[in-house]
Amino acid sequence: VLRSFMADKGFANAEVTHKLTPIPGGSSKLINLTFDVQEGPKLKIRKIDFVGNSAFGGGALQRRMKTNKPKTWYAFFSGKGTYRIDRYEEDVERVGQHYRNHGFLQARIGAAEFKTLETSKDGKTRWVEMRIPVTEGKRYRVGEFEIDGNTVLKTEGLRAAFSVKKAEYANEE
Repeated sequence: VLRSFMADKGFANAEVTHKLTPIPGGSSKLINLTFDVQEGPKLKIRKIDFVGNSAFGGGALQRRMKTNKPKTWYAFFSGKGTYRIDRYEEDVERVGQHYRNHGFLQARIGAAEFKTLETSKDGKTRWVEMRIPVTEGKRYRVGEFEIDGNTVLKTEGLRAAFSVKKAEYANEE
């Protein structure tokens, strides 16, 4: 749990150990529990490289990400630039949704890999390049669009609620 809390704050390499010591003069059920937390360096993103993307450029995909972005001059105010493992899944979902909204229904975004670019002299910050693998898959177009199994509403009324046209790229949204 403590490692998870530390990772949420950008300390993905935090090490947590514990020590149990009996309380002198106490019963055998009373102990002191001490946690030793070594933060390790805070990961700061200097660059993001998407690997395997061809339909969309890296900049377009990076703009879909909300939290895990490279540090910029205004990042001091926005908090951007620090790797937040707790928000990575949300960012991956946003990039995947972008693909699915443009016909790539089987697109997959993988786990980030990190390449260390520089470590600060005090060892408290590690600048990294974040590499994110992308598998785009096939791009799909709409063929036939049918509504089946409706018993309450008329099909014509339901069909009007969808703006799906034949031959356009499939859009999950």
